This record gives sequence, structure tokens and C-alpha cells, in this order.
Amino acid sequence: MSSTADITFKVVFSFMIIVNFLGNTLVILIVLRNRRMQTPMNYLLANLALADMLFALFFIPRRLLITEFRHPGGWVGDFLCKTFTHANLSWMASVAAIITLLVIAWERYHAIIHPHNSRVRMTKGRLRKFLIFIWISSVVFLLPETVVIRYDENKPACIFDFPDWLGKADATMWLFAVGLFPLGVMSILYGRVVRRLWFNSDHTTNVSQRTLLRSRKRVTKTVLVITVVLAISWLPNLIYYFLEMFLLINDTTTIQTNIGSTETLFRVVSYAFISINSTVNPVIYATQDRSFRRHMWSLLTKCCGTRNNKVFGELRQPGACVTVSGAGIVLNGVGMECKFEDPTPNHLEYCKDTQ
Repeated sequence: MSSTADITFKVVFSFMIIVNFLGNTLVILIVLRNRRMQTPMNYLLANLALADMLFALFFIPRRLLITEFRHPGGWVGDFLCKTFTHANLSWMASVAAIITLLVIAWERYHAIIHPHNSRVRMTKGRLRKFLIFIWISSVVFLLPETVVIRYDENKPACIFDFPDWLGKADATMWLFAVGLFPLGVMSILYGRVVRRLWFNSDHTTNVSQRTLLRSRKRVTKTVLVITVVLAISWLPNLIYYFLEMFLLINDTTTIQTNIGSTETLFRVVSYAFISINSTVNPVIYATQDRSFRRHMWSLLTKCCGTRNNKVFGELRQPGACVTVSGAGIVLNGVGMECKFEDPTPNHLEYCKDTQ
């Protein structure tokens, strides 16, 4: 029988997994179905949503199903430990999410600090290479652990079959390569970006430039919040694993989470924090970004119809209107007021927020 604490955590994890699937599916659909949302930044956010979904999917066997069946032994048990029951694929997806956030920080830095340098601009070709690099790197990073993990029928549990010194090396690599190094790099990059946007930006009177500045600030605030949540969610687990492997901590508070085995309470709580990190990102998009919030609402209320063209397709909200006069085209009622001096959407005279 599972303990009361284990049942409580199963309920919590089940709720977070449902929210994770719903929110991250919305993010991916928004980027795939709306041409105006298909920017390099949004594709990276969609890749982050995919990684978060895969983390939740492959975390289900370890946190929810392991006590409901008898784990087989032999080579079948070893194979299951390497793939599903020890959540190795979840950790692979989480590494992919962290590398994605590092690429996002790199993109924001060059887009704002070096906006006219075409050699570092995030083109579609460069974006495709980055996405391939992200997933290959995450697979390679988890490959050593996947090789050494096996099922121990005496415990019974999935264990890492490596010497003590290699376990310490593994804990050190996770703490520095997955935690401290990427967070340090992102802190430096975002520090430069924040300084440019909020402290060194020119107070221009040009409406289009001011609109661009507001947009950059909004996107930067979104990814900054995501990065801070990442640090809060991941560092406790990484630090605990490091201290545990170096025998610098001895936590005797345990709960039953497996047939015949236990886990420390702090470790299970740290897993909950990591799961929260993969769940809250869509909520951050909705609260920080007006475009994501509007498209999420449209999908949830089943009101996003087909777009016949770029201009009038965005005017499917109550109160939206188009005014055509000798001065050009004026769009109102969609959260922005835009005016085109000639009747083509490529010549933008000004565009200002109305919300």
C-alpha cells in the first residue's frame, strides 16, 4: 500500500500533468496555426513547450504507475529502467528545455544588442540547426546514465551501476553543466539586455520605435520570468543530488514511492518543483504576452475561424472594425490602432497600443 504522502504527491502530479498537457498543447497549436506567430522566438517557445510535454509524459510511469504493477526483472527490467520507469527520457526532455532557454537568451541578446548584424540573426536555417543541436545534445548528455542504469531485483529498484567516483562526477556535471553554467550565461546575457532596454534606451518620439521598444520589453520580461522560475525549480534538486553524492547531507525523512523502496521527502518535493516548472510556462505566456493570451482564449472558446487574409483575419473580435478612406486603412478594436498610408499591409505609418 502506498503511504498517505505518496498518494498526496500522486494527486498533485496528476493535476500538474493535466495542466501541462493542456497549456503546452495550446502554445504549440497557436504557433503552428497562426502565421503571424511563426517567428523564430515563438518557434523556440514551441520547442520549449514540446520539451515540457515530453517531460510530463515520461514522468508518468515513475511518479504515478510504478506502484500499480510488478516491475519485471532480467533484460526487460533493464530496458524499462533505461527508457520509462526511471524517467530517463524525462530528464532528456528537461535538458532540452534548459538548452532551449539558453538559445532564447542568445537570440534576445543579439536581437537587441546587435539588431543589424546579419551574421548572428536568427534565420529559419539557423533556427533549424539550433533545434537539431538542442535535441542531439540532450540525448548525448543522458547517454552515459542510460548505459549504466539497470534493474536490481534485490531492492527492487532501478539503480545506477557505476563506482562512487563516477557518481560524484555525474552529480557535479548535472549541477554545473545543467544548472550553474546555463543560468550564469543567461544572467550575463539578460543583464546586458535589461541594461539596454530599461536604462540605456533612447527616449525617441517616433511612434513605431516606441512600439518596437515596448514589444521587446514585453518579450524580454516573459523570458526573464521563465528563467527565474527555472532557477527556483531546478537548483534545489541539483544541489541536493550533489550534496547527497558527496555524503554532505543525510536526509532520513523518507516516504514509500516504489515496491519495497523509499525516497527522501526532499527529493520528491524537488521533483514536484521541477514538474511545476514544466507546467507554468504557458501561464506565464498568457499573463505576460497579449498575443498568446488572445490566441489561447480564441482556442479555448472555439472562436478562431479560418483566416482569409492577413489584415481582416485578425479582426474576428467584437468591436473590431476597418475604416478605408482617402488617407489609407485604419484598424481599430483589436488591441492596437494601426494606420497604413497606402492600402498595402507592407507600408506601416504608425501602430500604437489601445489597451
